[in-house]
Amino acid sequence: MSRRLVLVLALLATPVLAQTYEPPRAGDPGAASDDPFQQGLEQFMQNLLDRAQPSLDRLGQDLGGLAQRMGPVLGELGDLMDDVRNYQAPERLENGDILIRRRADAPPPPEIGPNLRDMMRPAPERAPGQAPADPPADLREAPGGDIEL
Repeated sequence: MSRRLVLVLALLATPVLAQTYEPPRAGDPGAASDDPFQQGLEQFMQNLLDRAQPSLDRLGQDLGGLAQRMGPVLGELGDLMDDVRNYQAPERLENGDILIRRRADAPPPPEIGPNLRDMMRPAPERAPGQAPADPPADLREAPGGDIEL
């Protein structure tokens, strides 16, 4: 009985102990280390992040735009897949392709949505020697074409 009481008291005291700890704040002068190696490493990392910030911001904007454009297509692709129980186990062919066959007793698949249909539409063909069309403005490279870190 006394062991159970000690165990219960120990378990009840754990949240109290966990709530009393407060991690040091980054802005506290007491949080700064006197170790020159650590200070040098922190300065190096801060400089690296400061220089990479514009490129990271642009990458985030590009990925955000891609997610907005691809979101409806991926949603329709998920709707098209419907229930995984309607499919057989994946099968790998000799050439490396992977087939996932729909079961014969599965209900008919849902209709292909307009966003997915537009994505599957082949690109218009170009005449021989014709230059490819310019990419949209949001996909063009920055002047110089380099990412500066």
